[in-house]
Amino acid sequence: MNAPAPRILEVLFSFRVGGSELVGLDLARQLVESGAEVYCAAIDAGPGPLRELCAKYGIRIVDLHIPTRNPLTRNGFSFALARRLKDLKLDAVHFQHFLALNKLGLPARLAGIRRVVVTEHSVLDASQSRAVRFRIRLNWRLTSAITVVHEGIKEYLCHQLRIPERHVEVIPIGIEMENYRSDDRPARRTALGFGNEMVFIFVGRLAPVKNVPGLVESFLAVQSKSRLPSRLLIVGDGEDKAVVQALIAAHPSGHRIVLAGEQADVRSYLAAADVFVLNSRSEGTPRALLEAMALGLPAICPAVGNIPSMIAGRGWLTDSADPASLENAILYVLQNPASVVEAGRSCTMYVRENFDTRRSVDRYRQLLLNQDPPQ
Repeated sequence: MNAPAPRILEVLFSFRVGGSELVGLDLARQLVESGAEVYCAAIDAGPGPLRELCAKYGIRIVDLHIPTRNPLTRNGFSFALARRLKDLKLDAVHFQHFLALNKLGLPARLAGIRRVVVTEHSVLDASQSRAVRFRIRLNWRLTSAITVVHEGIKEYLCHQLRIPERHVEVIPIGIEMENYRSDDRPARRTALGFGNEMVFIFVGRLAPVKNVPGLVESFLAVQSKSRLPSRLLIVGDGEDKAVVQALIAAHPSGHRIVLAGEQADVRSYLAAADVFVLNSRSEGTPRALLEAMALGLPAICPAVGNIPSMIAGRGWLTDSADPASLENAILYVLQNPASVVEAGRSCTMYVRENFDTRRSVDRYRQLLLNQDPPQ
């Protein structure tokens, strides 16, 4: 008689398109393909395109009805949540971000779930307030393991929050290289109305931490300084959308910016671009940047998080506190188009050699299920 399939709950922040959400959902899909029964929940259980992807991948969505009003129950002191988790008969639960651990870690342990793993993607998320830091210092003990996407987050957790180093492991984000091709580039550019101009692309949430309004302002400022035509393609949605739209509407070169909205699959948009660009105030290892590099796109990015090591020789670093540095980088690329080709040559190989999804999935299988990878 065959043993029952292991049951895993993947907990995202939301069902909107975001870096950590795509990382978690991609891992869930691959665990399903390896024979696990995977459920998915979100702290913000509202609508979003990732709900459709869950159905496509054979992942069942569960609404845990996380309390929002009572200060105790919304911070994990909930026997009702413990009962809901126990009813799922889970072998393991994987949280994206400490926020999810703070809300569900204690109920998971009360439900008798043997393996509890949390993955953190950003120092900013782990350090944003004294209350958050206090909760992490308490709740890390509820975990079987903590994983982070780059070494800088581990250093912060271990040195600043005093979590034992043996409990924290760096597992880089995994990318499936076979899914990233650009052979449809001419067709994608035509479909988006692009000609021979240089196309810059941003992919991500239009959230304050990403400072997309600052990116738009810098791009528009360059238009009067360069004779070479260029476009900015923004793929994403969020609370700063209205500000971005107002900036575009008020500028004579606003038509050079395309707002594509939130997209579950961004590959076809990346395939149409020449240079990836970020203007974030904080980052970890941006998945969107890895996806762009997998397609051979060099990048203009701020020197935050793990970005400096990622684009060393494969792009241009900026100072997120200095708008002029972003303007200068965009202007340099426009005036030196050959540098884009040169910087992009090593991007694909870099991602292939350092962010192989097989290694990351195998390690998560060991952490969540105590299973060695299949031979």
